[in-house]
Amino acid sequence: MTPSLAIKSARAVTAGYGPEGRPFGRLVPTDELVKEIHPKRPAKAPGDPAEDVRPSFVREKLGIGSVATTHHTDALTAQALAGGDAASSRTVFNPDIDAMTTRALQLALEDHGRPARPGALAGHIHLSWSSDDRQMFALAEARREVGWHTPGLTSLHLLSGCAGLIEALNYAQYLLHHTAARDDEDAVVFVTASNDLSAIAHTRGPSPAPDNEDLDQWLFPAIFGEGAGAMVIGHPDPRGGDWEVQDWAIEPVTEDWRVTMPPEQDTPHMVIRARGVGATYRTNIPRAAHRGLNALGQGTTFADLHRLCLHESNPRMLAEVATELGAPEATVHSISATVGTLACVSAFTLLEEALHSHRNTPDAADTVLCALIGDVAGSVAAGHITLRHQPAR
Repeated sequence: MTPSLAIKSARAVTAGYGPEGRPFGRLVPTDELVKEIHPKRPAKAPGDPAEDVRPSFVREKLGIGSVATTHHTDALTAQALAGGDAASSRTVFNPDIDAMTTRALQLALEDHGRPARPGALAGHIHLSWSSDDRQMFALAEARREVGWHTPGLTSLHLLSGCAGLIEALNYAQYLLHHTAARDDEDAVVFVTASNDLSAIAHTRGPSPAPDNEDLDQWLFPAIFGEGAGAMVIGHPDPRGGDWEVQDWAIEPVTEDWRVTMPPEQDTPHMVIRARGVGATYRTNIPRAAHRGLNALGQGTTFADLHRLCLHESNPRMLAEVATELGAPEATVHSISATVGTLACVSAFTLLEEALHSHRNTPDAADTVLCALIGDVAGSVAAGHITLRHQPAR
């Protein structure tokens, strides 16, 4: 594939994490998050009572010690715990997520380093697992705040999870090469993402049996964190200095269906079959990584990469896959043990670190490979993105 896109910058803001994320939330210890949930171990013998799994089970089993939580969702969770009101968090909007998205876009534009020229903005693509009309207005306000307000701008919202960035590249390519932007070397597309759990904050409170005995019921609110990300994507600069997108591809995962939205529920509700997640990840992430490696050229190995960015479903599975692939430990970055899994924002945190560490590492390798898996437009898909840094000429 001839490079037709370049990622000019990538930034992320995660609630409670790092100097940028601390104003927006806190890292909630996993044991605190699950203290009102009592999953059961199978009885050792017929007739024996089932025993509660220790609250530390999630941390020990999955390696997640804390979960990034916005102040807004934290308050809604406390409200649910205090009053048992399962409806308290319905139809809410999260000002922390809006502010984090705006801040991530500010940081990405600062890294891009070009002055605001709204006419060069070809479109804005946003990724998240839920949406409403208010969110699109909030994104318009974010563009206004960072100085890139463009009336009538093409704005797209993709209902997607962890692999949504791959699909976003298809839309970015169209906007940059099949509209008037094709003749503007400064043309850019904004891609933003957010993972907001405020709509299901009530699920972090006490749940009635048998829900709290079912791993699939309580795993979702126990491991997902909140964050926002932003990227600036444009034409490769003929003078060099860009991270050119060498190749990207996505394929459906057809062997199982691990995420369902039960139709009988009258509240936002998702069931993620935990054991299915593990099997799907361990099967498809290595395949996606090898496809990306092959796209970089014969003879390229994982040791030749600057970073191998594996979607952060959880740190234990990530480490298993990295070991299976034979990737050097230094090439695989992970923060999920601290912040939980961030869904589509995960790709932004990984690419932010990859681009930043490359700038600060003498003689760094010039390639980055992302292997991502997750929900895209209502189905599970896996794919890869490969980047190559072009030195300034």
